[in-house]
Amino acid sequence: MDLNTKVSVQNKLKKIFGIGPTGAIISLFSFAIFVWADSMIKLSIVVESASLMKIIGIVLVIFGLWLHFWSFSTLRSWWVDGKLCLRGPFKHFRHPMYTAWITFISPGVALYLNSWFYLFWVLLLHLLWHKLVKKEEIIMIDTFGDKYKNYARRTGRFFPKVMSFRIND
Repeated sequence: MDLNTKVSVQNKLKKIFGIGPTGAIISLFSFAIFVWADSMIKLSIVVESASLMKIIGIVLVIFGLWLHFWSFSTLRSWWVDGKLCLRGPFKHFRHPMYTAWITFISPGVALYLNSWFYLFWVLLLHLLWHKLVKKEEIIMIDTFGDKYKNYARRTGRFFPKVMSFRIND
């Protein structure tokens, strides 16, 4: 395989998978570090009612998995057609698959485990993914131009935009 073919394959994979695999590896590695650190430090639990935390955690995980699969099934046609996906969960946020993991599943796990330490991990994940996703958004701007820029203005990255404030100069 020559260099140009290899670069072309890598670019195609980046377009399909974005920063997902890199972010997933970093997220899992950081989770392993937090599991180890939590076993050493043993911070206090978040609340005494562990059963309530477990129920809330399970609900968040189930919702996150549903959002992930809904996003994936919606996005399949985009991969085939090469168009910017603006329907389904993509109407509300630009990165619903990542949102599923960092806004619902990871916090669900943290609440299920009922530890402050894992809640710190969730905060770290959000900061990390906001940084990582910027690279993917540059690729999207390069691919879709103003259409993506307009889409980005009206949608949230990991949370739906409820309101948009404009200041007229």
